[in-house]
Amino acid sequence: MKWCAGCWAGDDYALGVREVLDTQALNTRTTKEKTYHLIVSFHPEDETRLTPETFKAIEQRFAEALGLSAHQRHCGVHGNTENMHLHVAYNLIHPERLMRVEPWRDYIKRDRLCRELEKEYGLVIDNGRERARERGLGDRAAIVEAHTGCQSFESYARDQGAALLDLLKEARTWEEAHQAFARHGLEVKPRGAGLVVKNRHGRQMTKASTVHRDLSLKRLTARFGAFQPATGAMPESECRYEAKPLHKAPNRAGLWDAFQEQRRLREEAERAIRDKWKRKREELERRPLARRIRVNLTRLARQYEADELHAARMERPGAGNWLDFLRHKAAHGDETALAVLRSRSQEVPPENVRQLEERMRDREDFLAGKTAILENAALSARTKNRLTGMALMESLATGTTAKISKHGSVIYTVPGGGKICDTGKQISFTPDARETALAYMAAKWGVKRRTVDKLSGEVVYILNDGRKVLEQVGRNVFERPEALRRREQYRSRER
Repeated sequence: MKWCAGCWAGDDYALGVREVLDTQALNTRTTKEKTYHLIVSFHPEDETRLTPETFKAIEQRFAEALGLSAHQRHCGVHGNTENMHLHVAYNLIHPERLMRVEPWRDYIKRDRLCRELEKEYGLVIDNGRERARERGLGDRAAIVEAHTGCQSFESYARDQGAALLDLLKEARTWEEAHQAFARHGLEVKPRGAGLVVKNRHGRQMTKASTVHRDLSLKRLTARFGAFQPATGAMPESECRYEAKPLHKAPNRAGLWDAFQEQRRLREEAERAIRDKWKRKREELERRPLARRIRVNLTRLARQYEADELHAARMERPGAGNWLDFLRHKAAHGDETALAVLRSRSQEVPPENVRQLEERMRDREDFLAGKTAILENAALSARTKNRLTGMALMESLATGTTAKISKHGSVIYTVPGGGKICDTGKQISFTPDARETALAYMAAKWGVKRRTVDKLSGEVVYILNDGRKVLEQVGRNVFERPEALRRREQYRSRER
């Protein structure tokens, strides 16, 4: 969808663009950028909660927060990536005063508004600057953990900070300080105007003051004098940094070992390809060729090398990082991998894991029992090797596509274009997928009847075993029984 606001052109998008360009041309004083491009990205789980009216309301809130509500702007929403996102092009030239407005400290206003909108519209809570600041991680380390699902080196170094300071209390010289760092698999080096803490067994590094403020250059030189590099032999490291997964599920060990093996095989294959094409390029250098021919052949060899590396990566699509590995395994029917994905923020109890493993062993019987409700739909072998939820959805609506987010949510796109999101705790859906979502919930949880709760007055679905599932009518969300029980306990404590 697309729309424009603040323009005399009204709904005429192209004419509105012309109007903005004419307005900007009237300001000949400023030499700065006259257009402010804002991108608001949403999680895949949010697609079921976003409507055209919601997008316009969110854009209006950003315009007010940035002080640009009276300015011309053009907006567009599309989903050409995994995350649906909103583009807004604000004209920084005021349409009447023709003065350029600078959105000062806009990143703070944007971040604060994002946290407010997440609560108001029930969107996925993102980390944001405040959450990263609470954990004490820098922006780069937070990005690494968000995209890989593994502990960053900065986080590891901060974890070692307290024990490291205990050893440094007994140190009297720089040599003794270097030995204390070495025991924790670290080393300290000067860089720029300060110090950095480096991985002794790798290339990762971070600012020393980030690990602990007492490790800054000023405080360490006050104790030991001017910095001196290590000269003697260093002791063996008692611990060392490994990019371990952040997920808390107790059954992650087997999957982590499988991921390490996949990554090792992929690295070996890539190393062999690089060595092969390195030898070919060296052979080209030795051959008596014209310079232009040698340059063209070398460029062609590098292209062939890139193609082979891409093919090798595609053979093991889940070996890139830990999150991609879990998503790949879950997409191919591994319920345990899906449980580990969902355990990033909340630990998965061992009994739930055992239930999942039992379900995987009895997959065909489980699917046969579920699909008996759906007129004994015949499932192919490919369907039986997928997640049980995906198999149920496929038997409900043929042609439905599914993708798994980094949070472990399964997002279905039904043939009619509607969206259904199963997070494990909730099933949310767009209005045009309501009937399919209800059938999916009935097949997954066993719905007996729909009624109105006498105490709360809310619409609930009674399951076959007597449990209740809450339907949030205004938000198009079904909550699983466990979440409903916690909510009822919280309300009883309030009363």
